Amino acid sequence: MRAPKTCSRSARNLTPPNKQRLWGRERADYSARYPELDVLRRLPAGTLVDGELVAFDADGRPNLPRLLRRHGLTDPWRIRQARHWCSVRYVLFDLPYHAGRCLLREPLAKRREVLAETCQRLDAADVRFSEGVVGQGKALYAAALVQGHEGVVAKHLASTYRPGRRAAAWRKIKPRLQGTSRSREVAS
Repeated sequence: MRAPKTCSRSARNLTPPNKQRLWGRERADYSARYPELDVLRRLPAGTLVDGELVAFDADGRPNLPRLLRRHGLTDPWRIRQARHWCSVRYVLFDLPYHAGRCLLREPLAKRREVLAETCQRLDAADVRFSEGVVGQGKALYAAALVQGHEGVVAKHLASTYRPGRRAAAWRKIKPRLQGTSRSREVAS
């Protein structure tokens, strides 16, 4: 399965009863920075989702500098105002836990099936399921670059979720580095 690799910030969300917590790789709490994602509290308690925060420019293309500018805000008033100049979406691509049930050992295909259903039930404009494509990798790659994405992420549908570890089952495929004959490919 392949999906666009967006210029974004990695984030995870855990939903304990009646609240939610959004955090990033450095374990910083992002919850107050993105009040529009408070809708995540509607996920079933005991749900952990994995995804990316993405900001868009006026043409609807992913814009990492804009996201980083917004991400650095700490003043509550400025954060509330930022929603007007920096639209953010939380694009979900994995579901390690759902309603208290551990899905770490389930294959990616099963986790994504449950995640797609969960996103559909959530029905929130600022939270999106990351669509993937099986096959047609070259066409998706070309389209992803035209749309402003970094490249694509290729994932084995039978792979399990390995928290905190880079796995060969997931590959980031980006454009060739200038002056080399290899594409930039990193396991993640």
